[in-house]
Amino acid sequence: MTSCRFPASPRPRVPASLLLALLFLAAQTRAESLPDFETDQQADVWLRANSKFYKTMAENADKRGGYSISRNNDTPGGLAYFKEGHGHIELNDRLKGPHRVSIIIFEMTNLYQEHRHQEVADRVRKGKLESPQIFGLLRETIEYDGLRLHRDVLLELKPVLGTMPDAMFTWVCHAKSFDTYQLPFVYDYIKAQESSGHTAHYWKLFEKHRAEFMKSEPRP
Repeated sequence: MTSCRFPASPRPRVPASLLLALLFLAAQTRAESLPDFETDQQADVWLRANSKFYKTMAENADKRGGYSISRNNDTPGGLAYFKEGHGHIELNDRLKGPHRVSIIIFEMTNLYQEHRHQEVADRVRKGKLESPQIFGLLRETIEYDGLRLHRDVLLELKPVLGTMPDAMFTWVCHAKSFDTYQLPFVYDYIKAQESSGHTAHYWKLFEKHRAEFMKSEPRP
């Protein structure tokens, strides 16, 4: 018996554009929207679980005495500091939803960089820094680096969320989308911080540290 061979049917080619669309749809299906957290503590737990770098910053604070997140309507936005070996993040009640979660991330960067903040403060306490303007500038540059760290966390959250809520980044820069979001120029940022009155907070803090230095100086 003679065997017959039939030519194999050509496999249909999937257009690259269709393949990309399917991959995008699959990613969107896996993504989840930002939960509507009932408490700041729930947001903190979710951030630890979904951002490796946020978890690193939080665990760094844990090793230095832990931290708590609470309300403080005397501050216009958020505030972070260490006191008596314990970290504090305080938020105004006016912060809501994704914006509030974003500020938690940013204030966590301040706890993470506390050693830099205190290094500058110690220069005043030791009499090595005598200019409130330079003190304010140095502290603002530390916070600017905090925005870089904040953006790193958002980049980790992007695959989880699919679509990044505008309120997570537009308070930093009025970008049309997260894909076009970039940090402002340092000069523009420093100028804006001074114009908003934020830097004046550091000028007042300088006077506090300067008084600590004067009190430590031996009297003739």
